[in-house]
Amino acid sequence: MIGLGPGGEDIAARLARGGWSVLAVDEHLVGGECPYYGCIPSKMMLHESRRADASWARVAQRIREEATDHWDDGVAVERLLGTGATFVHGRAEIAGGPATGPASDGTSVTVTPNDGGARQTWTARRAVVLNTGSESVRIPVPGLPDAVTWTHRDVVTAETLPASLAIVGGGPVGCELAQALTGFGVRVSLLVRGGRLLSGEAPEAGELVAERFRSEGIDVRTGTEISGVQAGEASRYETSHGIPASAGPVDLELTTGDRLTVDRVLLATGRVPRDPVDVDDWCRVLDGAAAEGGQPVPGRYAIGDMTGVGPFTHTSMAQAAVVADQLLAGAAPRPFPRHAVPRVTYTDPEVAAVGLSEGEARKAVEHQGGDASEVHVVRVDLGASSRGWIDEVRGHLTLVARAEGNADEKGTGVGTGPGAGTGTSGGVLVGAAVVGPHAGEILGALTVAVHARVPLAELARIPWAYPTLHRSIGDAVAQFGSDVIGAESAAGPAS
Repeated sequence: MIGLGPGGEDIAARLARGGWSVLAVDEHLVGGECPYYGCIPSKMMLHESRRADASWARVAQRIREEATDHWDDGVAVERLLGTGATFVHGRAEIAGGPATGPASDGTSVTVTPNDGGARQTWTARRAVVLNTGSESVRIPVPGLPDAVTWTHRDVVTAETLPASLAIVGGGPVGCELAQALTGFGVRVSLLVRGGRLLSGEAPEAGELVAERFRSEGIDVRTGTEISGVQAGEASRYETSHGIPASAGPVDLELTTGDRLTVDRVLLATGRVPRDPVDVDDWCRVLDGAAAEGGQPVPGRYAIGDMTGVGPFTHTSMAQAAVVADQLLAGAAPRPFPRHAVPRVTYTDPEVAAVGLSEGEARKAVEHQGGDASEVHVVRVDLGASSRGWIDEVRGHLTLVARAEGNADEKGTGVGTGPGAGTGTSGGVLVGAAVVGPHAGEILGALTVAVHARVPLAELARIPWAYPTLHRSIGDAVAQFGSDVIGAESAAGPAS
């Protein structure tokens, strides 16, 4: 097992407990990015920033002591060793590369330990599982001193915060950190190359988040990049001499012609896989691109960010279950459900989505020879619900459905998950999105519906709790109309 992020750690432990001889290798921390620098610390920061008495010192101490044990993975290593696995902190190289099948006598794995010890060579006779993750994109900004350049890791490990900060990037990481740091009194400017925030989501989501950000004092600048940098003496001195100093402010020249003076520049321009590979739905590495008919490489599996399926902890963990079950059982289990991977951005308002957007759904249907008119979309205003009116909510819920419930029979490629092929006589959800308070929680029911291909007729019959925000799901389903929902929607099944 090469790479001990959450999914890799889970596979190594399960196989070791199942009687396998397991070598687990990771160059950094067992547990990966999520518990030490990503999901957990960032959500702790957001939680603390929304308190009336928000204290960076308090949350920084909590991150160091409670969440990361001062970025020490000793407890995780002991837990892994307790399963019977062998673990090495180091870098692993596999003979032939990630997409090469094992030789008749197994795959050679060479490990270079972090502690400077001798290189070790092992033989994986049954399988090699890869989970090497992703890394932050470091866009070049000419003239920007290292002394003032931060990534999300610098924020998470900081004991004190700068007075002002420019964040480059308007994706989930940039947006979450912008709102969190503003809550601690940092003057934040958010510089976005494109025309809106959260470009991977519906335009309305980015617009609503930007409106909220500006109301909180965040300086949101779309269509803006850094074109030049003038650094103060302290910043230049620290960069050229390597001697810690109080880094002075930098003056940023922007492509809009404006200038911006800040103490730090945080690069939040996304992540890329370290060792990208294509995998099939059973997480088997392919010997070529999936679109070009790549074939599974015997004994080679990959999970997590490197597969490009979705850079989320829950993706890695779900893929880990597919691989571990497959290896322990000796037969392919149910495939990984690519069609229903949820995602949530934890800003206020939250932004959450699962499955296909309207455009993606129409392309999927057309690609397989179907009719794009089978795709139907409705959107409801969360503020129009009783709970939304009470709480003065701003936000909306969008559902994307396909009128033909049995997508497999139509060959659209959007009906290959659990519940497909059940012969339902109406529509099914193929995607959903929510923007507003508790969007990630509302998404739970929608994820089940998309994952299991629950017929719209069944969703229309559910007595959604009143008054709740999730009751808007029922309101939205009702707007599809009986021709999309199916014959049972009006009166329910015959008694």
